[in-house]
Formats: sequence, C-alpha cells, structure tokens
Amino acid sequence: MNRLVALIPTLLLATATFSAQPVVAGAAGRSVVETINGGGTAVMTDLPPGMGVSSFGFQATLYSDGSARGSFDCVDHMGDVPGYPGNIFGAITSWSGNMQGPVVLQVTGKFVAIPGGHPVSVSFTVTIKNFGGAGVGQWTLDFPGFPSPFNGGPICQEVLTSGQIHQRKS
Repeated sequence: MNRLVALIPTLLLATATFSAQPVVAGAAGRSVVETINGGGTAVMTDLPPGMGVSSFGFQATLYSDGSARGSFDCVDHMGDVPGYPGNIFGAITSWSGNMQGPVVLQVTGKFVAIPGGHPVSVSFTVTIKNFGGAGVGQWTLDFPGFPSPFNGGPICQEVLTSGQIHQRKS
C-alpha cells in the first residue's frame, strides 16, 4: 500500500504532463499547420493622414482541415471618420490561403459603435497581407452588409505603426 501511495504523485505528474500537450491530431485527423498572433497599433491607409488609428490584438491556431481556433479584437479610436469608431471582436472559426500570405481568417463576433453603441452580431474576415512589424505588417478587415465607402472593398486597410504580426509554422 505504501508503494501505491508513493506512486500517486508520479502518476498525477505524468497525467498532467500528457494532458497539457497540444493536440496534434483530432478525431477527423486534422493537425495544426500554423499559429499566427499579433498586436499593436495600426493606421488605416485608406484614410487621410492622422485619421484611422486602431489598436488590435489576435491569436489563431490554424488546422489542416481549414478550421481555426482563436480570437480577434480591434478598437478604432474616437475621432475617426464618422461610422468607423468602435470595437469589433470575436472568435476565429476558419481560415483559407497559404502560409506565405495572404491568410484569410473568418471571425464570428460583435461590433460595438463608439460612442454609445449596443453590441451587434457580425461575421467578418481579417486578411493578413504581410507578416512583420511597424511599416511592414499589413491586414484588412471586411464584413458584408457594412456600408463601405470603398466600393465594396475592405472596411479597414491597416499598416502597423507598432507591434508585430508573427507566424509560426508547425
């Protein structure tokens, strides 16, 4: 009995170690192909200089079957072009593209207009156009049904002013 009691901590440690390992293959045989994360500030390149400053952050795990898991959040600062200020955020559910870019992330979430908006359910895409830091990293945001002043193009066309967009291939 003493041997069994002495073995319990070892078994618990082994169980915790194996259960903490990332899942490489699921029931459908999917595997992780890439992780992407980023955050910082960006400026909308489709607006006049000094307008369209955003703070953003996201993390995504991309799977071989096109599914994804993660989250995205972007806050367009007050004082932007009318209709732009707000917080858009949600869960990343799938992806398309290739590892060299662009990578398109499908997101299901909410939009809250600033000031005084109420959360509105939205589905939108975030396209990672370039990985990198300030002046190099680029992404766009688009969602159907939003009155875009850009003839149906992306709502936000962003270039990083600080931070980083990083990818790690599995």
